[in-house]
Amino acid sequence: MTTEIPMQESAQNPSGTEKGPKRFLKEVFLRVSSILRKVYETCIAFPAGKKAVTEAVLPAVLIIVFIGTVILQTQATGRTSALYSFNAAGALNAAEKEASAAVGNSANGVFAQAAETLEKKVEEKTGSLRRKYMDILDRGEGDSFIPETEVKRRFWKELRAQRKKELSEDPYLLLVNKWHYLPEDYETEPVTLPNGQMIGSECYEPLMDMLEDCREAGGVPIVCSGYRPHDKQVYLFGEQINRWIYSGYGQDDAEDLASTAVAVPGTSEHELGLAADIYSSENMSLDESQIYSFTQQWLMENCWRYGFILRYPKDKSDITGIIFEPWHYRYVGVKHARKIHKAGICLEEYLDQTDHTEREKDLAAEEQQ
Repeated sequence: MTTEIPMQESAQNPSGTEKGPKRFLKEVFLRVSSILRKVYETCIAFPAGKKAVTEAVLPAVLIIVFIGTVILQTQATGRTSALYSFNAAGALNAAEKEASAAVGNSANGVFAQAAETLEKKVEEKTGSLRRKYMDILDRGEGDSFIPETEVKRRFWKELRAQRKKELSEDPYLLLVNKWHYLPEDYETEPVTLPNGQMIGSECYEPLMDMLEDCREAGGVPIVCSGYRPHDKQVYLFGEQINRWIYSGYGQDDAEDLASTAVAVPGTSEHELGLAADIYSSENMSLDESQIYSFTQQWLMENCWRYGFILRYPKDKSDITGIIFEPWHYRYVGVKHARKIHKAGICLEEYLDQTDHTEREKDLAAEEQQ
């Protein structure tokens, strides 16, 4: 608290008369210094508000300086009584309060403005970082990316978990493979294709459009397998096991080998109704020779435009658990198919589900129960 200057001092006392103006002058200097220090500290705290603080305080500072000038003139002329009738002490106190209030108000205003600016910058930075991280995840690089700071790592972890949750709620992105079984309550409404095969009603029209456009381009696509009931998948898997057994393998090895070519019942996308095996009528062999047909080349290049992806790409078997199948197409919707095709990745990579270690532990635990 600033000490109030006494309003009266004996004008008859030569000693008091001589000391009064000097004391006022000193008080002016101290108060101006105090106010300027507040201004300086405020400007240091809020660099963006230097101009606003300075403009708000300047009038009050000028008043104090004016009073100081009056004091000097009074001291020079010896008109002490005139100085006190001017009530310099009261004016000085009022001017200081005005200056202090100006500094406080300006600081509050600058602080609010700075907070708003900071919030906008944080939002911009967060938005930019979010887009960067989402792009990394859309490229299937979630497992290999590590942010450089702890704060960014926490943000990355939260964003990654949020994205996984959102994608898991999209019915077209339901992941079914040897590590993720078809939900027991899953249902689809298959419809019959012109050749007698079946497909889920959700992707019937996109599939028909893709086949028609492929034919117009010169291809000869044929859907040789679409939706499969669970019982049929059990039959096909058992048939594949028997082939390996006949080749001399034991039961366990035969099952492992069979699962690389035919999905274990409950892990087949054909049970979803969202997958179709398509070959060229010029080559009805379901093997890698399909890639040399115009039909397959057209489908692999354009399927994303209709919401389909080549589900089991080359060099992704360790991630998908299935051999390269240049005939198996899966419907995921145009939005996601575009990103997957552009990045040249498989569905597991896009869904950030490439680390099967924890899932294998969970499955092993379930089998023991």
